[in-house]
Amino acid sequence: MTSIHERKIGFIQIILSGVCFSFLGFFGKMAYKRHITPGELLSLRYFLSAILTGLLILLTKPKSLFTLSRFEIICSLLLGIFGYALFSSFYFMALTGLSASLTVLLLYTYPVMVTIFSRIFLKEKMGEKGFVALVLVMIGLVALVWGEWSVSKPIYLLFGIGSAVFYAFYIILSRKYLKHVAVLPSSFYVQLGAGGVLSLINFSGNRQRPLEIMINHYPLILSMSVLCSLMAMTLFLAGLQKITSSEASILSTTEPIFGVIIATTLLGENIQPIQVIGGVLILIGMIIIATKKNPNS
Repeated sequence: MTSIHERKIGFIQIILSGVCFSFLGFFGKMAYKRHITPGELLSLRYFLSAILTGLLILLTKPKSLFTLSRFEIICSLLLGIFGYALFSSFYFMALTGLSASLTVLLLYTYPVMVTIFSRIFLKEKMGEKGFVALVLVMIGLVALVWGEWSVSKPIYLLFGIGSAVFYAFYIILSRKYLKHVAVLPSSFYVQLGAGGVLSLINFSGNRQRPLEIMINHYPLILSMSVLCSLMAMTLFLAGLQKITSSEASILSTTEPIFGVIIATTLLGENIQPIQVIGGVLILIGMIIIATKKNPNS
């Protein structure tokens, strides 16, 4: 049974993870201006982060890299391939045919999916407070990303929904199989799986391209890898070991809130009153979750 103190630490870790993830939009915009494709960006982001995570482990606790069982290593690699690699690829494919606000909204249906899946597969109960928080967060998300919703082809809606489905299963399976696994080594293998398969797909026809991008744009790729992968993914896995899947998915909605703030402050985008209302509703939902002493309450 997780103590109240551990649960509070888990809440903080998930929220900080969301803050780190929220810089993805900013780094993505900068990368596109430099003619780096989404596939190239994702490949280098995960692969470089895996290298940095591995180096960090070797400098601090080198033996921990080999403490995982064969099943845990394979599980982590597969979660990287079928979790992060697929979910992020589907998300960026959806962006090419949907408006950004609609793409975000479709992705953030995953807290609902996680709540349903965790009840079925993990027997986790949400409780009355959890249900109220989920409703508030989903209404807040609609308001937060309110804007021009456009669809070029129906197939892109499937990509958007697919990104939510694969991320939801990533969370559920991580909670089930990596709950008692050392966080940094597990994160290393997850990122290695995602970076490895995406690199094979995106650079197989041009093996000089990764070196070219790194030489010309290494500050951007390095910053994104450290903040949005190494820190974000490690914090999320650590927090997920201390709280339920549904709680983690709701608290991770700090990402779109800070994404809007970053877009406003760093990219000069305008924020609308309805987005402010949406952000407030999400925060209220998160406070409700944070005040739960019992995961089933």
